[in-house]
Amino acid sequence: MPSPPEEGTQPKTDSGSGPGQTSERDTNQPPPPTAQSQPPQAQTQTQPYPPVMGYPGYSQDPYSNYPNAPYNHQQYAYAQAPPASYYGSSYPAQQNPVYQRPAPSGFFRGILTGLIVLVVLLCISTTITWLVLRPQIPVFSVTSFSVSNFNLTEPVFSAQWTANLTVENPNTKLNGYFDRIQAFIYNQNAIGEDDFLAMAFFQPVSVETKKSVSIGETLTAGGKEQPKVPSWVGEEMKKERDTGMVSFDLRMLVWVTFKTDGWSARERGLKVFCGKLKVAFEGGSGNGAVLLPKPLPCLVYV
Repeated sequence: MPSPPEEGTQPKTDSGSGPGQTSERDTNQPPPPTAQSQPPQAQTQTQPYPPVMGYPGYSQDPYSNYPNAPYNHQQYAYAQAPPASYYGSSYPAQQNPVYQRPAPSGFFRGILTGLIVLVVLLCISTTITWLVLRPQIPVFSVTSFSVSNFNLTEPVFSAQWTANLTVENPNTKLNGYFDRIQAFIYNQNAIGEDDFLAMAFFQPVSVETKKSVSIGETLTAGGKEQPKVPSWVGEEMKKERDTGMVSFDLRMLVWVTFKTDGWSARERGLKVFCGKLKVAFEGGSGNGAVLLPKPLPCLVYV
């Protein structure tokens, strides 16, 4: 069998190709693979980084360059996320322990209840007794008031006052016991001030219900136990004495206790004021008295 011709088996070459010319195979090279056709690993290795702008270590993300970035931002300026204490303590807030006072026992509770009941009963009984007995303030009245040896010429002022009073007990069920009665003599000067002159104690006295008693005492100025009266006080009284009349005030501090069968009130202090006792002197002598057609009532303050 005859062999095929050689030109059928040999590849054809372009006409006019020579050593100085390129063939059609050389000019029609396959195109390089695109980025889509390359595998991801190769794409990452060959992809160039974008140029870095700004200072080294400065990120273009504005929130990642500050430590106090918003809490919901997912990037941090550090190599790792800040610790939990950055946003607050991870431990729960410790609450202050509340002290609970233990309930009192039955014994102490009974004592406290008994004391409260006792105090309430005492208050009720005292109120009822006070309403039934109805204590009333005693009545003081001046029956006579006189002055003797009223001397303003000597260096030391001297005088004697004699005061007589009546004490009346208006209570119907309570007796009055006046344990201490302290009296004072004052003179009111031209400017309305009271100048102290003498002091003395009355004798203690008791007054039964619906009755009255008389008390009296002499008060002396210029004695050893009495305070010295200033000279300017004597000069003021001398001016008043030249008019024939000098005004004095009698004041008393009284401590009284009201009692009855089975009941006694606590001691109470009273202030008694008997003012404007105008003494008329006889001529140039040092004796004078208050003309009282009837007893002069005094003011009593509790």
